[in-house]
Amino acid sequence: MPASFRPLLAATCLGVLFACAHLDAATPSTAKAGAAKAPLTLKFDKEGVRATAKGKLKGTKEVAHDYAVPMQAGQTLEVTLSDKPGTAFTYLYRPGAPQVEGEGRKHWKVTPTSEGSYVVHVFLTKSAADKGEAASYELTVTRR
Repeated sequence: MPASFRPLLAATCLGVLFACAHLDAATPSTAKAGAAKAPLTLKFDKEGVRATAKGKLKGTKEVAHDYAVPMQAGQTLEVTLSDKPGTAFTYLYRPGAPQVEGEGRKHWKVTPTSEGSYVVHVFLTKSAADKGEAASYELTVTRR
């Protein structure tokens, strides 16, 4: 390899390592402690607009919680996650769809085009779960 390519190769390798580390921050842990559980039911206020859930995720023991959110076509669904120490994120699944709406986020706002239950998947990042870390969170779901 010519000497002129070495700095380029080193920079490329560092870039790939940085990208992999960054992707892991929003990658859910796939570790499961037993069989998959049915999504938890959120309790909405009397107007049926807002629901809040608090929870804790811990290492490989409890890496994720799912919440079902029944929606009507044309409603707006807004999801916000607050957590400490910042290692929890959410995915949002459309009714009957195995893929998520996008990458792990702390905030979502979507307008469903069809009726059905969306699933909010709150998860601890793989790197945090692998280290046995914990995260406390508050999930706020609004539908209008």
